[in-house]
Amino acid sequence: MNDLTKRDSGFLSGVQGIQWAVFMLTNIIAVPVVVGAAFHMSPAEISTFMQRMLFVSGSATLIQVFIGHRLPVVEGAAGMWWAIFILLGTMSAPGNQVLLLQQLEMGLIIAGLFLAILGFLPIIEKVRLLFTPIVTGVYLILLVAQLSGSFFKSILGITATGQLNGKIALICIIEIIIILLFSLKVNGIWKSMGPLVGIVVGWLLFHFFGLLHLGKTYEPTSWFAVPKLLDWGSPKFDAGIVLTSIITSVVLISNVIASILVVGIALEKEIQPKQYQKGIFGNGVNLFVSGIFSVVGVVPLSVSAGFITTTGIKKMRPLVIGAILIMAAGFFPYIGGFLSTLPLEVAYASLFIPFSQMMGFGIRDLMGQEPSSRNLLVIGLSLMVGIGMMFMPPQGFESVVPWLRNIVANGLLVGLIFCLFLEHVLFREKKGAVSTNK
Repeated sequence: MNDLTKRDSGFLSGVQGIQWAVFMLTNIIAVPVVVGAAFHMSPAEISTFMQRMLFVSGSATLIQVFIGHRLPVVEGAAGMWWAIFILLGTMSAPGNQVLLLQQLEMGLIIAGLFLAILGFLPIIEKVRLLFTPIVTGVYLILLVAQLSGSFFKSILGITATGQLNGKIALICIIEIIIILLFSLKVNGIWKSMGPLVGIVVGWLLFHFFGLLHLGKTYEPTSWFAVPKLLDWGSPKFDAGIVLTSIITSVVLISNVIASILVVGIALEKEIQPKQYQKGIFGNGVNLFVSGIFSVVGVVPLSVSAGFITTTGIKKMRPLVIGAILIMAAGFFPYIGGFLSTLPLEVAYASLFIPFSQMMGFGIRDLMGQEPSSRNLLVIGLSLMVGIGMMFMPPQGFESVVPWLRNIVANGLLVGLIFCLFLEHVLFREKKGAVSTNK
């Protein structure tokens, strides 16, 4: 009887592990397609990017499980990290994009080391308090505002055809509505599967209307390949990119803490203070791994709590199985090759709701503040400066020294630095703890 129970338990863990793997795939599949398009990568480059993203997401989850916070939380590409990648890719000239990718590798590596060290220092709370709700609210609004043009150009078919395309726009709208309905109306495990269902429907409709870019497919040369280190080349240092990366990693500390907190609630388990520290350390290690494997930075996903609540899967073993499956998928080029044929427009549409939520999070942080003249001035000036810099032509900064150019030409970074200056120097006042819900 015990043997039968063990076999049943093993089978159940396997099935639950597949559920975790599908859930993880939902948060991975669109990333290499969208980022690859922003950097004008070839189908082969996007395919290998997909392989590495699968491998890193699976291995990062295992790193947190065994040496980090030790909770059933999946790791996936952070919305802020791929927003930074897309933003910088679309801003840069095609001839500079290989160098930019190498600089982003270095940015992730340094940010990872910085975060891993910071996680065990008593200064961590003081660093977090720099990012008040006003600062994080301004940051998120600027981030999404600067990316909104790329979203609509793709979803409306302008990127693909040069003008508004009714078929592409209709398919993307249908996909967005499906994801929205799953998010708001569906209960149980299917609630978290909305993006995956939307992607499948959008992909099938693209095929039905003959809109697939058949010339962009990639045929792997082998069925097995080890994910390559530093696939974009040797890391290169750039002060602006490193500063952007460190700021992003610090802002996302609140995301790490929030993810641990909500999963603890879902598990009905009290979280120990050391688990937060280990989670931040694990995130630093994972950012370092992201850099050396040339992928977008990963972060613990708070939606894991929703998955646990809806499925009732609270044990660690199924997550380990799911993470191993995703990691193993990164060794098979045909899997990466197939997933990389996802149409760019479908990928952008699948991200529309999550990025809209990021804008909502920013607005929520600002709405929670007292509408005093001081706060309104800090918010208004920061947004005005940041958004205004977004409309400046790149050639207008050619006279600026190269190490400073990526800072002053980046409206997001300029707006954030200006907001920090107003909030903590020019109009300094005592503040409460920063919001941890991102």
